Amino acid sequence: MKKRSKKLLLTGGLDPEGASARKEQKFFASFFQKRSASLHLGELLSTTLLIGLLITAPLFASRATVNDLGQAVCLGLFAISFNIIFKYSGLLSFGHAAFFGFAAYAAALLLQQFGNLPIPLLVLAAAAGAALLGLGLGHICVRRQGAYFSMTTLAIGAFFYSAAFKWSSVTGGTDGLDGFMPDSLTILPGWQWDSPGLSQTYWLVLAILIPAALAAWALLELTPFGNAVRAVRQNETRAKFLGYNTHVIKLANFTLAAGLAGVAGALWAIDNAFVSTDSIDLTFSTTVIIMAFLGGSVWYWGPVIGAVLYIAASDWLSAVTPHWQIWFGLAFILMVLFAPGGICGLVAASWRRFGLP
Repeated sequence: MKKRSKKLLLTGGLDPEGASARKEQKFFASFFQKRSASLHLGELLSTTLLIGLLITAPLFASRATVNDLGQAVCLGLFAISFNIIFKYSGLLSFGHAAFFGFAAYAAALLLQQFGNLPIPLLVLAAAAGAALLGLGLGHICVRRQGAYFSMTTLAIGAFFYSAAFKWSSVTGGTDGLDGFMPDSLTILPGWQWDSPGLSQTYWLVLAILIPAALAAWALLELTPFGNAVRAVRQNETRAKFLGYNTHVIKLANFTLAAGLAGVAGALWAIDNAFVSTDSIDLTFSTTVIIMAFLGGSVWYWGPVIGAVLYIAASDWLSAVTPHWQIWFGLAFILMVLFAPGGICGLVAASWRRFGLP
């Protein structure tokens, strides 16, 4: 009896062997069961359709459209990486462009020095650098919650923008970096593309981007790690009580998001053949938030839809009026007020309304 009372005191009044623990375990068991049943047919069909359209786009779209799509898919992957922190960990980052811009500059500098480096290895190196950066900074950031987390990431983003702006001997400052793309791209050792065209570059970007996005999706949706991340967001106190190291789980998710942003940044540098401070500034960090919210965070691929819509709307509105940002901002406000789930949220609601699986 004394031993049991002592254990209760050490656990703050919670009995890990009693009714409290059984209730917590029952809660998480039901939570994981709901997650395992949440991969609906609609998600799988929509994912297949989206990937199919992106792959076949150069076969029927104009060069201008393919060029815009190349930018959109890179930004879409960047928005997915932001959404990994926002949706799965419930944390709003205002400095996510630091990882994107870091990898973009890293890819450009690597191509300047090692032009024959295979592109997959180049992207992997840039993404690994961004992930390591996220691991280091995440130790600071994920210890904060709510507004404190957002302000910490904002300060980090401002620091990296200032470094890129001031270190002009390496980054080119406001002029940026260009002329780093070689005449021929090394896909794999012994396999080179001489002067690849727009469509070839677009397919090369997709060949790296889609597997990276699918791997992150599988990790978060089909593995115990994804369940653990959701459990921590659902109730961090309960997760701690059951023995989860919540700091490590949040840090791992933050690192994953930083690495995926690094993949997007490296591919952005390859697709645009140009990198500037615009890819790391604070405005870019807010732009990716708009893309994620516009597409909707309810679906993993929703931010890609948001990025495509953002690029299309900005191109069309900028041709109509020089004040396109005002009208786009008004449209975004209406979206947040009346369709907080974004475009994909509206589609999902309509899907359920018709009773589809």
